[in-house]
Amino acid sequence: MKAKNSLSQPSLIWRFWGKLSELSLSAQFLIAASVIVFSLMAGVSFFTAAQVETAALNAAGSAGAVRMQTLIAPLVQTTPSGNFEFNETFEVSISALIGQGPIGQRIRFIKIWSADGRQIFPKEEPSPAPIVFDELARALQGETVVSRTTIAKHDYSEEEQVEPLLEVYAPLVSDSDGKVLLAGEIYEESVVLEQQILGTRHKSMAVVLLISVPMLSLLYLVVRKGARLIEHQRRTLRESLRNAIELSVENNRLRLLAENARVEAGKLNERILDQIGSDLHDGSVQLLTLVKLRLSDLSSTKQNISPETRREALHKAIDLVTNVLDEIRHLSAGLVLPELEETTVDEAIHLAAKRYLEITGREAPVEGRLRSELRIPDLSICLYRFVLEGLLNSYRHAPDNRNLVRYHCRAGKLYVAVVDIGKKPVLASKSEVQRSRLGKVSQKRRIRNFGGRMRYFPRKNGTFAVASLPLGAD
Repeated sequence: MKAKNSLSQPSLIWRFWGKLSELSLSAQFLIAASVIVFSLMAGVSFFTAAQVETAALNAAGSAGAVRMQTLIAPLVQTTPSGNFEFNETFEVSISALIGQGPIGQRIRFIKIWSADGRQIFPKEEPSPAPIVFDELARALQGETVVSRTTIAKHDYSEEEQVEPLLEVYAPLVSDSDGKVLLAGEIYEESVVLEQQILGTRHKSMAVVLLISVPMLSLLYLVVRKGARLIEHQRRTLRESLRNAIELSVENNRLRLLAENARVEAGKLNERILDQIGSDLHDGSVQLLTLVKLRLSDLSSTKQNISPETRREALHKAIDLVTNVLDEIRHLSAGLVLPELEETTVDEAIHLAAKRYLEITGREAPVEGRLRSELRIPDLSICLYRFVLEGLLNSYRHAPDNRNLVRYHCRAGKLYVAVVDIGKKPVLASKSEVQRSRLGKVSQKRRIRNFGGRMRYFPRKNGTFAVASLPLGAD
C-alpha cells in the first residue's frame, strides 16, 4: 500500500501540473499570485497577532507583577526566627483577592513558591524532589514571566485545568542583597486577551485582503491584456508560418510548372520548326523543283518545241510559281504579324478575320464589341494569333464548314470563341492528326501565358474553340 501511495502521489502531481500548464497565461498568473498573496496575507496576520499577543502578555505580566507587589507582598509575614508565616489571616486576605480585577482578567488562583522549588502556599504535600522549572527559575532571578496553563509546567488541580488561564510568575519577596526569596504565581482569566488576539488577527487579515484583492485584480487585468496580446501574436505567427509554408509549397509547384513549361516550350519549338521544314520541303520545294525541270526543258536547244507548246509550258510554270507563292503565304501567315502595336482588342480580332479573308477568300463574321477601347499590345497579338490560327485550322480540316467569331466581356473576363459549323472535321493522315494536336498545344500555351484558359468542344456539326482571359488586373 505504501508503494502504491508513493507511486500515485507523483502521478497526481504531474497530472495537476499538466492541467495547470494547459490553462492560459492569465489564469496561471492568477492562481500563482493568489497562492502567494494569500499566503503572505496569512503570514502577516499571524505575525501581527503574535506581536499583539506578545505585547498583551507583557502588559498582563507587568500588571500581574504590580498586583503581587501591591496586594500580596505586604500580606507576607515573617516569624522572629526569619521564616515566612502563612496563617489564617493571610489565607483570608488572599481569598479576598480571588475574583478581583476587570471582567475577563480576574484573578482565579494565587500560589507562592520558595527558592528551592517548593509550593508553600497553598500548602501541598511535600514532594520528595522539588523541581525548579524554567518559568519559576526566571522569576527567582528577578524576571516577570507570562505563560498559559495549556503548557504543563507542574502539577495542576482539576479547577486549574477546566479552562485556559494565564500564568504570571514574578518575584514576590527579596532580601537586602536583592536575592529573591519567594516567587508568586497568579492565574488570571485570558478571555479578553484571546478576544483581542483573535480580533487583531481578523482585522489584519481583512486589511490585507482589502489591499490584496484590488492589487490582484489590477495585476490580473494587466497580465490578461498582455496574455491576449501574446496569444494574438502567437496566432499571427502561426498564420504567417502557415502562409509561408503554403507559399513555399506553391513556389515549388510553380517552379516545377515553369520547368515543365520550359521543357515543353523547347519541344514545341522543335516541333514547329520541324513542321515548317516539312511543309516547305513537301510542298513549296517540290513545286519549285518541278518548275526548275520545266524551265530546264524549255531552255534546252536540243528539242524542237513549237511556240505554242513553249507558251503553254510557260503558262503552266507560271501557275506552279503562283501555287508556290500562295502556299508560302499561307505558311508564313502565322509567323509574320501585322502592325498591332496601336490596335485595340476589337481591331485585332477584326484584323484576324480580315487576314483570314485575304488568305482563303472566305469570310468569317465577327460578333461582339467591348464597351471601352482596350489597348494591350501583347493581348492583341495573342488574340490575333488565336483567332487566325483557329480559323485556318478550321479551313484546313473542315473547308466546307461555315466560320464564325464571337467575343464578349463578363465578370472581368474576356471570352473569345472561334466556331465552325457544318460537318465534323475528318483528319485523313497521321501527319494531319499530329499537326492538329500541335496547333492545339500552341494555342493553349499562348492563352495560358496571359493567365487564361482554352477549351475545345468537338461536336457532330463542327468545333468550338473558346478562350477566357482575365482583364481585372489590366
